[in-house]
Amino acid sequence: MPTDDRDLEALRREIDEIDDEIHDLIMRRTRIAEGIGLAKRRSNPTDPYFRPAREAIIMRRLMARHTGSFPMPVIARIWREIISATLGVEEGGLVVSVYAPDETGEADTPFVRLARGYFGAETQLVAARTESGVLRSVRDGKTAVGVLPVPSDEHPDASRGDPWWLTLAAGGNGRPMIVARLPWLHTKDEGMNRLNALAVAKINPEPSGDDVSLIALESSDAVSRDRIKAALAEVGLEVVRATVWQGKENNSMRWLLIEITTFVAEGDRRLAAFEERLGDAVRRIVPLGGYAAPPESGRP
Repeated sequence: MPTDDRDLEALRREIDEIDDEIHDLIMRRTRIAEGIGLAKRRSNPTDPYFRPAREAIIMRRLMARHTGSFPMPVIARIWREIISATLGVEEGGLVVSVYAPDETGEADTPFVRLARGYFGAETQLVAARTESGVLRSVRDGKTAVGVLPVPSDEHPDASRGDPWWLTLAAGGNGRPMIVARLPWLHTKDEGMNRLNALAVAKINPEPSGDDVSLIALESSDAVSRDRIKAALAEVGLEVVRATVWQGKENNSMRWLLIEITTFVAEGDRRLAAFEERLGDAVRRIVPLGGYAAPPESGRP
């Protein structure tokens, strides 16, 4: 056998050995996950099953240590599959409701594909034709997580219903919260056609170390977006986007969905200080949750 052929066979045997090691580690990781699931059920069965902030910390750590020519988006996809499959082992399966309007008659809609990429090939996805259907499924416990479009000012007018985030704002205690943004990492070939979504679940959002929070604010027309942004900056909260919604029934009041570049929890003192600055111009402030900032630029 020529020397080059012997060298090639040796390299292939080395790859086989590495494949075995990777497989062994995946099986070991699964056994540990099974132990975690058992321990959680014994000690604190109310612990959250889905922890997107923890997952974001894992992904950032992998990105920070990654070297070589293997594409990082592929690494991210591999680990999303591993994390999702492990979660299924820990909790016995995860069911996700996905906004999938039946415009084409196809079940494989863009949001379904996005959810599949984030939650893994083995996760059960349930399509819902309306945004309210997604929220209802999560609220009633039929699904653990819901996937919804990122809100914008281009939402249909009031005659077609309130935006889904306004439903969260009116939901009271025990309502679903925004907990993640999909996808974790965009690929280069997506170009300008990048689809994003938000995930909601009945769990308390957790900080990941670099986060975007969303709050719903009911205010009067007398206060501008610029004034709201300035008042938030005065209490140390930086605004990256504000989406406005004003229904037809009461034109004197409006709602804003405000994205802030830090973690903001229920009862955050900065929100109380902000409300004091604007006085009667603010009627209600409702934290809606948030998500780990995406890795490309750190911000949406």
